[in-house]
Amino acid sequence: MRLSLIQKALKAHDSTLKATKMSVKAVIAYPHNPSGRFDIDYYMSTHMPLVAKHYTPFGLQKWEVLQFTATGDGSAPAYVAQTILTWENEEQIQKAGASEAGKMLTEDIPNFSSDKPIFMIGKSAGSS
Repeated sequence: MRLSLIQKALKAHDSTLKATKMSVKAVIAYPHNPSGRFDIDYYMSTHMPLVAKHYTPFGLQKWEVLQFTATGDGSAPAYVAQTILTWENEEQIQKAGASEAGKMLTEDIPNFSSDKPIFMIGKSAGSS
């Protein structure tokens, strides 16, 4: 059965609403350390493709990396980078992190960062 354009649009809209309403974010923040090291090139070209490959089967919906360069007053930021991983629920995050893939990704951190990241889980409290 062929779906009309309106039915397709409604189906896509429903999927977007479900993903938005139910999503949980895992945030990984890498501290800015003047004497430390963070290799954004390695992170983007090697680590994040591994994250996508190994965490998508656990339910990873999307990811985003923010690279910080300054604060509002021009001083150095507290973090050099932050990654936001979007999931449907917290259980998926826990399963992915406890898996062999999670262990392998954690072991990869010294390849791009000299500092241990801060890991947080949260839900959106609002947006525009």
